[in-house]
Amino acid sequence: MNTSELKINGEVIYFGMTYIILAIDPPIIILKRKDTSGDAISINYFELITNPSFHTGKSIKRNIESDNRVYFSVLDSLNEKKREEVSKRLNIIRPLILLEKLKQNHFPSFVAFLENYKDLLNENENPEKLKQELIIERLAIKNSLSERTIKRYLSNYRKVADENSTLGEEGLVSNAGTGYKYRNDNKTLIINHPKHPEMILDQIQVRLNDVYIPIIKEVIENEYLTLQSKSKANIIDLINIKCSINGIPPIKPETMYKIFERISTKVVERMRFGTKSINKYEEVNRGFANKEALYPLHLVEIDHTRMDIEVIDEKNGVVKGRPWITLGVDVYSRVVWCMYISFEPPSANRVRKAIQQGVLFKNTKEQYGTFNNWEIFGIPYSIQFDNGTEFDNLAIRRLVDETLKSNIRFRPIATPRYGGTIERLIGTINTQVLHNLHGTTKSNIFQKGEYDSSENALLSLENVKEILTKYITDIYHFQKHEGLPIDCNSPIARFHEGLKKSGLPDFIEPEDEDLFKVSLLPSLSKPYTRDGVRIDNRIYRSNSLSHLIDKREVKYIVKYDIDDISYIYIKSPKEVDYVRVNIVSPPYESVQGMNAYTYKLLLKHLKDKGELRRNKIATDEQILQAKAALQKNIEKMYKTNRRTRQQMERMEWEVEVTNINQKEIVNKKNNPTYEQLMANAIKIFDENADKN
Repeated sequence: MNTSELKINGEVIYFGMTYIILAIDPPIIILKRKDTSGDAISINYFELITNPSFHTGKSIKRNIESDNRVYFSVLDSLNEKKREEVSKRLNIIRPLILLEKLKQNHFPSFVAFLENYKDLLNENENPEKLKQELIIERLAIKNSLSERTIKRYLSNYRKVADENSTLGEEGLVSNAGTGYKYRNDNKTLIINHPKHPEMILDQIQVRLNDVYIPIIKEVIENEYLTLQSKSKANIIDLINIKCSINGIPPIKPETMYKIFERISTKVVERMRFGTKSINKYEEVNRGFANKEALYPLHLVEIDHTRMDIEVIDEKNGVVKGRPWITLGVDVYSRVVWCMYISFEPPSANRVRKAIQQGVLFKNTKEQYGTFNNWEIFGIPYSIQFDNGTEFDNLAIRRLVDETLKSNIRFRPIATPRYGGTIERLIGTINTQVLHNLHGTTKSNIFQKGEYDSSENALLSLENVKEILTKYITDIYHFQKHEGLPIDCNSPIARFHEGLKKSGLPDFIEPEDEDLFKVSLLPSLSKPYTRDGVRIDNRIYRSNSLSHLIDKREVKYIVKYDIDDISYIYIKSPKEVDYVRVNIVSPPYESVQGMNAYTYKLLLKHLKDKGELRRNKIATDEQILQAKAALQKNIEKMYKTNRRTRQQMERMEWEVEVTNINQKEIVNKKNNPTYEQLMANAIKIFDENADKN
């Protein structure tokens, strides 16, 4: 993942000309043409970085070639033990990285140093006045390492970071033990989760005959990595018994002990000791949100709720039901960081889409015609969720920890006060907007009274998205907020004031957005056989990847998009590039753009009709027939079945439904327009100002 940043004296390209950044005073940036004596210009930072002509001086040059290479990650190429080693080295030198930034007046680094490394400071000691050599000396004592080793780690990190500030971690990858790459007798032993075989726990290199690999793999997964905690000697006996049954010589105990030592300690302890190891490896600060957020994007709270409004099909007026909304709020400023609205229920995929929307530029002026820009973007220092399974799962942990390199937090169970900021935002959106629109369900049946939400529903899903986007961008961000200081009591004023001490957030340039989206996709491990890669009764294959064909025990990391099953990305363990691979069965054309939910329904229809046996691949003809039959069934149920209408929204299908008998209900003109909402908000704002 590549991010860009703006620094004083840094160079930027603007309308084809090179400028030097003279000053940054959020929201204003002052630029001057390089190598000319012309006047300096002032420009809003958001308008600058979202201008199509804008580029940073150190924009990363891409070598995206025509062979479909789309994304690369050195860290993804490492096995679990190597990744742990990189993380350990990074944690050792992190105080030095923060020290360098805080000496450049980077406020977030100053806060992070005080929050996490007080043990490196003596009483009343100011980190800004400490020299690097003194911190290295204290780190050497703390980690029982030589100062020379720590200096080497820091030097290797900086060599890579100087080229790309986001990739410094790659400089910490050890070359020790890489000689195996050049040996013909090297074998990869892939260890999968015994209950979730698609999940790779570790990959280690061994030099054994092929016949031993499946035996060792089976016993380690099903006997060693269990809560029974069988001894290593017992495991070796089980392996050699299986060897004897298969008529092959036993493995020497010392060979197996070396293999045991190379399995990730974290994996072994998690699998063998269960919850006993959680406190050691799941360092989740529950209750962190009760600490004060000290600058913009220091802490973002995210949560879902079903919206208090019924929406209709914009083509035929049929009521579809209540959609879900996922919101993220910057605790420091109360600015809304992300918003995602759809009928997709809470899931890891939904969280991914919300986070993606929060990090990237939102471009609301172009998309919705807002008066102002939705200015907040970038990666938060910490993200807090509640304890729902859609948040607390491996996919989201990896997305936040490894891709975003943020900190993940969970609020304590049954303590809503720890998520008060996001709860108040949801309440504000309900009371100020949704409860004033036709089709509102209010917050409860007492508020709703005899009002018929379905009879009065007039707005489509897109209408609601547009109204809320305009409300957030042009009204909410500029309203007084009781929880903010008097001198900057609106979210946008507080946000701009905070940027003056924290600096502008790093951002992802438009040309890097596709790469960023790929990096957020979930991954799993799959073999590449003569058929290709098989995922849920689908086959993906490319003639250019025939060199990956191997036994089923050899698996590759695959990234997939739930919203479009027509392609995947695959990476060889010895390469850093992800390669796009299209689906071949069913044919690409029959499922292009289709999401996983729709495909699942089509397969269920075929199986219910007895036209598809278990584990068989659907043909192009079967897919087309299933589409036609499912469409016909849906059209029958669409008029009377609300669940079917919501299902269609998730499938992203259109249905032609005629002769729907709708009652003559409230005229659309009676529904508050955006302009009326704005006028009402200004009236409330002025009334509050008069009171004060």
